[in-house]
Amino acid sequence: MSERCRVCENVSEFFGRATVLGKYDVAYFRCRGCGYVQTEQPYWLSESYSEAITSTDVGLVERNDLFAKYTKYLIWVFLDNGRGRYLDFGGGYGLFTRMMRDMGFDFRHYDEHCRNLFARDFEADMDDRSAYDLLTAFEVFEHLQNPGEAAGRMLAKARNMIVSTVLLPGDCPPPGAWWYYGTEHGQHIGFFTRRSLEILAEMHGKHFYSNGINLHLFWDCEIGWKRRYLFPKYRWVERFCRFFRRPSMVQRDYRIALERAIRRED
Repeated sequence: MSERCRVCENVSEFFGRATVLGKYDVAYFRCRGCGYVQTEQPYWLSESYSEAITSTDVGLVERNDLFAKYTKYLIWVFLDNGRGRYLDFGGGYGLFTRMMRDMGFDFRHYDEHCRNLFARDFEADMDDRSAYDLLTAFEVFEHLQNPGEAAGRMLAKARNMIVSTVLLPGDCPPPGAWWYYGTEHGQHIGFFTRRSLEILAEMHGKHFYSNGINLHLFWDCEIGWKRRYLFPKYRWVERFCRFFRRPSMVQRDYRIALERAIRRED
C-alpha cells in the first residue's frame, strides 16, 4: 500500500492509521525519499473547515505576537528596514497583518478560507501582477494538498518567504501519537522534515534556512556571514523590537477605512 509523495513524487509507504474528527479511519504515508508524512486523499476537509479557526486553537494570539516580532526583526536585518511591500498568505482573521501595520510595515492579507476581521481594507488580490518583497505563510504548509504547486504560487508573488510549520521529530511518531497531527480537527494533512522543505526551496530556486524547529526561510539570495543572526532567542528579538521602530500606520489606516466607509454609505 503506497502513494506518491506530494513533495518529491517519490514512493510514500503506508505508515499507520489514526482516527480523524473522531470518526474517520485515515491512512498516513511516509515518503521513502524526503520523509514527508501525508494523509490519504483528504475527503473530510469540507467538514474540517466548517470553522476555519478551530476551537482548540487557544494560542492563536500569543503565536501572532511571536511571529510579528520575529518577522519585524527578519525584515529589518535581512531585507530593507521595512520600506517594502509584504503579503501574509493564509492570514486567518487578519490579526497578523494588523499587528504588522501597527508596527509600520505595509502588509496585505490573503485567506480564501477565513473571514478577515482585522485587516478588511488591506486585502491582496492573488490574481493581480503585484509583486511583494516578502510573503509570510504561518501555519499554512501543513494544510496544503499540493505543497509544490502552492509554494510556487506564493513565490510567484514574492522574492522571499517566511514559513512556519513544526518539523517532524527525529523519531517520527506514528499517526495520532504527536499533537501536531491535529486529528481532532483534521485540517493538518502534511508534515514536513527539513529535507522535504529543502526540496521545495530547490524546486523554486531559493536558498533555504531553518531554526530546525518551526520557522523556515525561502530566500532569494544567500545570506552568508549574517546567517548566525537569523534565529536569535526570543528575548533578544523582543529587545530589538523595543528599540528599533518605524512609524505606525494606524492613523493612516484609520483615514483610509473612514473614507471607504463613507463611500459605501453613499
